[in-house]
Amino acid sequence: MKEMIYAGKHKFEWREGRDPRIQGDRQAIVRPIAATACDFDRRILSGLTPFEPPFAIGHEAVGEVVEVGGSVKLFKRGDIVVIPWGIYCGECEMCNAGLSGQCCSYAPNATYGVPIGGHFGGLFSDQVLVPFADAMLVPVPSGVDPIAAAGVSDNLTDAWINLTKGLTKHPGGRVLIHGGTGALGVYAVDMAFAAGAESVEYVDEHPVRRALAEKWGAIVHERLPEDYISRFHVVVSATRDVAQVRGTILAARPGGHVSGLAIHTQDIMFPVWDMYLRDLSYSSGRPSIAPHIPRVLTMLKCGHIHPHEAVSQIIPWDDAPQALLDMPPMKPVVFRSPLYSNPVPFATDYAVFSSQDA
Repeated sequence: MKEMIYAGKHKFEWREGRDPRIQGDRQAIVRPIAATACDFDRRILSGLTPFEPPFAIGHEAVGEVVEVGGSVKLFKRGDIVVIPWGIYCGECEMCNAGLSGQCCSYAPNATYGVPIGGHFGGLFSDQVLVPFADAMLVPVPSGVDPIAAAGVSDNLTDAWINLTKGLTKHPGGRVLIHGGTGALGVYAVDMAFAAGAESVEYVDEHPVRRALAEKWGAIVHERLPEDYISRFHVVVSATRDVAQVRGTILAARPGGHVSGLAIHTQDIMFPVWDMYLRDLSYSSGRPSIAPHIPRVLTMLKCGHIHPHEAVSQIIPWDDAPQALLDMPPMKPVVFRSPLYSNPVPFATDYAVFSSQDA
């Protein structure tokens, strides 16, 4: 079996790995067929995280089930499924509370593609072991393109979670999204309209992401206007530029909600006095995606969201290490055909933003 390994700053490579084997009745082996780079993978590739190489990378993918344990009831060989980024059992105290991202069946924060809580392999590998198949895997509905669904494992669902935290408190509110990490901010634009936002404004220095956000209906800015103070019911901070975080938070109106969608691995300064005076709420954290994946897949099937338009490049599987080094501004997807199920049709048109545009 081959695994794609993060071998050091700006270095991906294929290496031989051990074939995963079923060792428990609740397990499954899944073969990724459409895998994509998370925005956090950009940080890993640049050597800007605390994780020391080498390790198998990748934690967003749709795959094909190739083998299941004796107690697995919901899946069989050939099923096309979302492989969630985190490991969770579905029955511990945290999982029952809807906090699958805090599952206590393994070491805290056990994850594919990052050496946290153990080593579970990466979703750019030939195959991966899923410890709790019935709890973790989610079937991809018929007619949904696996390439469009690749980000459901993490980024796409994370964007939905963070938008709805604010819009649940402020239905139909005005939304500001400060992008810049890759696809996360743009996904949040799409999700904001799907969740019923009155209006969306989007900030990003990259013209390709701004163009897509504008196509989806957002008012776009290259930089956050200096006079954007106390304007928005919901603010999503998807920028890692710590100098911009303060201004983004202060754009929230009194009683508003701010979601921290970007991952910061070091402490940053917050305008806590202003947040206190305005009664702002702020949320951040490892997303517990298990309760939300079916909803996101339903929105995708019904055409309420459009992640296929954020696919900037489709890469043959064997070419993944070199192609991903270029890391286009949105979502490169590595693809190969399934082995046991019917050929997967492309349900969508990927000509909107080509790799040349990137």
